[in-house]
Amino acid sequence: MKTKFRFNILTKLLFGFSILIFAFFIAYITIYQMLKDNEELAVNVNENIVPSMASLNKFSFQIFESKHLLMNWVLFEKEKNTPKKLRLTEIIQSGYPQLKYELSQLSKKWTEEQQLKLNQIFTLSDSYFSQETEITNRLNTPSAYEVENFNALYVNQIKEGNPLPELADNIKSQIDEIYENKNDILLSYNMKIEKSFLTFRNRIFLSGMLLLIVVIIIAFLMANATIFPIKYINKIITKMSFGELPSQTIKSSTDEIGQMGDALNNLINGLKQKVEFAKEIERGNFRSYFKISGEKDVLGSSLLAMRDSLAEASKYEEIRQQENEERGWSAQGLSEFNDLIREHSKTLEEFSLVSINKLTRYTDAQVGGIYILNEKNMQDRFLELTGFYAYDRHKFFEQKILPGENLVGQCFLEKDTIFITDVPENYIKISSGLGKENPKSILLVPLILNQKAYGIIELASINVFPQYKIDFVEKIAETLASTIATIQINIQRSQLIEETRDKSDIEEQEKQELQKRIIELENELKTISEDKETLLIKIEELKNSVQNTDSKSDTDNK
Repeated sequence: MKTKFRFNILTKLLFGFSILIFAFFIAYITIYQMLKDNEELAVNVNENIVPSMASLNKFSFQIFESKHLLMNWVLFEKEKNTPKKLRLTEIIQSGYPQLKYELSQLSKKWTEEQQLKLNQIFTLSDSYFSQETEITNRLNTPSAYEVENFNALYVNQIKEGNPLPELADNIKSQIDEIYENKNDILLSYNMKIEKSFLTFRNRIFLSGMLLLIVVIIIAFLMANATIFPIKYINKIITKMSFGELPSQTIKSSTDEIGQMGDALNNLINGLKQKVEFAKEIERGNFRSYFKISGEKDVLGSSLLAMRDSLAEASKYEEIRQQENEERGWSAQGLSEFNDLIREHSKTLEEFSLVSINKLTRYTDAQVGGIYILNEKNMQDRFLELTGFYAYDRHKFFEQKILPGENLVGQCFLEKDTIFITDVPENYIKISSGLGKENPKSILLVPLILNQKAYGIIELASINVFPQYKIDFVEKIAETLASTIATIQINIQRSQLIEETRDKSDIEEQEKQELQKRIIELENELKTISEDKETLLIKIEELKNSVQNTDSKSDTDNK
């Protein structure tokens, strides 16, 4: 008679653990392959797609910039080596070749169709920059602009509708087409990664469920050997076999079954915590508390690492967006003030009034004033309110402040910004819909140029000025000081010239002194103009920096 084969507890345990190991192996292989695929996608995005899009965007902007710089070269810039001419020369000689090399290297990983299209674009670009070079070489001296048929030779070539501008627009449109294609690829990659993340989460959950099933099988094999202790465990496992995580705990004992019960309790609690923690992450709660089961809790450690990475990325994105908004706000303000100064810099009165009105409203202040140093009598110098916004006219219209007197005079002597948030009760009142109230902050910024103070800007607000607005006002103060100095020098020069003309019978020595003073004023005006040009260049660089940052941010968001 054959003896029926029976599994003992050890055999059942070995069988159960074999299933468990097999399940872990399958889960590991699946997750490893998924992570490997995601890594390949990420590498392609970071090393090719994103750099390609950045280079294409820069290429498109170079075509656009060179087109307008060429128009400026032909129509306005007759002198040699102006900043805009130098910029166009830099694009043709180094900027474009370098960018062409970068795109050529990046395109090696593109499709054959995209490589062919890029080569066609390079052919058109070479022709375009060759024509630009020919024009700039001919117009390399001021005398070259004096030819009789100048319009036919040069002006007509750069007008819209002619072959050269149309060639630039054609090149830019083709570049943008490739850029959009890359952007579509980037979006598809992002969708794949997102879909992969969801699949990864589901597989983690399934792995946990598989582990529970294996534990159930092991418990079932032990039921025949330990009837009574196993009944309670059997009841719990029966519920778990239907996908339920029980709220009851398994009673502990000193034997192997008790140890298994303890392990099962820990597993259930850990899975509950992990599931709840995953839900919190899904809701965007990156501050939820979670404690891993131990040093070898791979799933718990991975969830924590994922939470920290997502939280850091979210925080960084918020900070970067805020910084971009502040830089954009400053660049826009500098540009607007640049236009304002060009239009309203004939007299100190007009310039002061328009400037302080614009500055007060742009910084969201409620009260603003500009004081300019009056040096008509060197023995009696004082700061005079020449422009105001929302000031009480009867109180401030003819206000004169001596250097060192109150906060305005103190700021003038110290030549440094004064910012106070503890405003004295009777310093000034701001009118609002609720009546008059005390400002929460006062900002005084000196108008300094070449270590000389020309005046003071005073702003009051019912809110506290943030640091980026204070920095903005300090930058604007440099431009205002330069313009004020220019206006004052022009007035003095005009007066001296008129005085020299009117007093024809004065002594020769006095006349020579007046002429010498006029030359000094002209030299000082030239220095101020150079400083002003430097400020304008810095403004343009800041605007370009903001545009580049916004483009990069848009690319990252996509």
